[in-house]
Amino acid sequence: AEAAEAAEAEEAAEAALLAASPDGWLRSILDELQQSVEELSPASARRLRAELARDHTPFAPAWRASFADVTAHGVCGVCGADLSAGPLVPAQRARLREGLLAAAAARGPLHGLALRAFGEWVSRRAYKYVVDGANVAYRNQNYDGGRFSLEQVGLPLDEL
Repeated sequence: AEAAEAAEAEEAAEAALLAASPDGWLRSILDELQQSVEELSPASARRLRAELARDHTPFAPAWRASFADVTAHGVCGVCGADLSAGPLVPAQRARLREGLLAAAAARGPLHGLALRAFGEWVSRRAYKYVVDGANVAYRNQNYDGGRFSLEQVGLPLDEL
């Protein structure tokens, strides 16, 4: 019952934001996507799908939005745009590095020191890329029958 009430409250809040500011609603959905990275909450996904199905012309004539598949090469299946991520700028790279080091240190001082030492070791070599094979091989394999996938490791290596 609490979960249903929480989902209803979330949907009501999103509906109020959409009514007050369509751009604010879209920004909140994009912010949630950015923060959660992997997936929207079920309530947000239902709301987004329902809103994309509605006619937005009266308040957002320039909107054209839909769910789309993205190819393995990062191309949108609807409009054909290249959605591949660009390189990090130096400030983004520095924030990412500090965030990773802080997360490792939060697990314990030895974790932070080990990650820092590994980073220094890698930086002294001529590597352009480092692929963490175990994490790549197990990505999206957390389901019954999921397993270590050498094919998944090969995909980024083929691109490099």
